Order: sequence, then structure tokens, then C-alpha cells
Amino acid sequence: MSPVYLFLMALFAAVCIFFARRKKTGEEGGGLEEKNAIDSKRVICVYDMDAKKLSDTVDEFIGLYSDRNDVERPSDSQVGDSFRLTFSSSVDYISICYWVNFLVYADESRKSRYMVRGWYPFGEVELKGERLPFSNQTVMLYVDKDDRMCDNVSFVTPDGNHYLQPFAIGNNLRTIKTGSETYQAIPEN
Repeated sequence: MSPVYLFLMALFAAVCIFFARRKKTGEEGGGLEEKNAIDSKRVICVYDMDAKKLSDTVDEFIGLYSDRNDVERPSDSQVGDSFRLTFSSSVDYISICYWVNFLVYADESRKSRYMVRGWYPFGEVELKGERLPFSNQTVMLYVDKDDRMCDNVSFVTPDGNHYLQPFAIGNNLRTIKTGSETYQAIPEN
């Protein structure tokens, strides 16, 4: 192997270890913190995927992200032409973000993305010690139609404020001026 390749692999490993240790020891501090979670189900609706593809995608997600069967399998139901995935209140915000993103980009051979929306009921939430305006609100998650990074999720609050949640690094939630979706309430069963 070339020395450059070995150096890059060693550097990558060092960065991974650094961030893993920070997360373990809590040095990261000041990040998005939900002070009290709402005891309410989390919901994701998938609008243009067939039942077989959805089942395969859920299995793939669980296979990729579950270390010790620690990823909850959502219950699913068909509502008209869409599917509703329901998660318990123990599933956290960032997990729902990952689910939404994974479902949108579930089929790499498609020229278009799947249409997916999720709803997450926040309790009292702070970022870097400051209370956020969407505390105690249910936000609607989506992937913006102009997203090119493929590792972001956006959300909109009931009052129309938009936020971007990139996945690459922690503590990076930020307000954005506008997004491609307007807030919709969770569809009824």
C-alpha cells in the first residue's frame, strides 16, 4: 500500500477516535438537548414507495444501524396511497432525522427521491444552553428539494420557521430563511 493511503487511513481513524471519545466523555457539551421528551409517538409518512420496497428499506436501515438490536422497528400501516411508520416515544430526534433521510434516498438507482415527511414532538429543547423557539411543538421533517449533500434533513415549525440539521458533525442545527415545504399536521389514520 502507498504511504499516502496509509497516512490518510491513520488520520481518518484518529479523527473517528477523537469524536468518539468526546461523545463518551461529554466534552461536546452545549449541543441540542431535549430537557424533557414528549411521551408521544413519532410518525413518518412515505408517499410514493411500494410496500415491498418499504419493507426492504426498513430491514436495510435496521441492518445498517443496529448494533445489538437497538434500533426500533416501526409499526407500519397503509393510509390511501401512502404508508405511515409509527415509532414509540423512546425514539429520539436524531434517529427520526436519520430515518427520514434514509427513506428519501432509499433507492440510489431512481432519478428522483421518495417523498417522505416526518413529525417529531419536541419537549423543552435547548441549544448551547438557550431555549429554542420550537420547544413544546411538533415539527415536520423533510429533505429539501434543493439538497445536494444527501446528508441533511430540514424541518419546519407550525409557525413556518425553517431549520437545517446536517449530520456530518454535532451541534450544527441552524435556522434557514426558507425551505421547500410548508408545515402540515400529521395526517389522521
